[in-house]
Amino acid sequence: MGRLFALVAAIFFAPFHLAIAALIFFLDGGPVFYRPKRLGKDGRPFTMFKYRSMRVGAAPIIKDGFKTIVTPNDDRVTPIGRVLRCGLDEAPQLLNVIRGEMAWIGPRPDELWMLPYYGPTVRERLSVLPGITGLAQVCDSRNLRTEQSYALDVWAVRHSTAALTMRIAVMTPLFLLGWSKVDRALTDPEVLELEQACRVTRARQTTETDRLSHL
Repeated sequence: MGRLFALVAAIFFAPFHLAIAALIFFLDGGPVFYRPKRLGKDGRPFTMFKYRSMRVGAAPIIKDGFKTIVTPNDDRVTPIGRVLRCGLDEAPQLLNVIRGEMAWIGPRPDELWMLPYYGPTVRERLSVLPGITGLAQVCDSRNLRTEQSYALDVWAVRHSTAALTMRIAVMTPLFLLGWSKVDRALTDPEVLELEQACRVTRARQTTETDRLSHL
């Protein structure tokens, strides 16, 4: 059903997608899509589609906890990219849903190099399809520590219900419109326990961050 809904949405919003693609191409001159390899269900790699919001060749900035940082005035972001990064840049992932590589709701897919740093608890994120949005996203994951985001993902996997899915589906557009109330799930005792289990050791984290900063 999710794949069919994604197909219908992609067709219905085709003029909208064509307009965005034209703006990216004519205003920036580079490729329309950013296509990174990401971890899918069971750790299988797949190509994720996003509208390109950063300059061609822009290097990632990775901070403690494996968080990729984009600051409000980041000069790597293109003018049209500043508009798209409200969430519109994720719209091409409808194609990933249609192809069965992603779902509407699930953990956001990590980059391939992060897999060796997954502990047994974090690996539970890989037991389901990654999603366009998820519980961590509507809890403002950009401002959460990595272990907090992972804990919310694992909690949502363990407690997946139609009610939770509907709750995330309703919260997502509210969040995109500026609603910033942090979900009470962050204070759930099980989530706090999962946060500890998902914590990445500082030494390994620092080593990988330093390696990537020199690429």
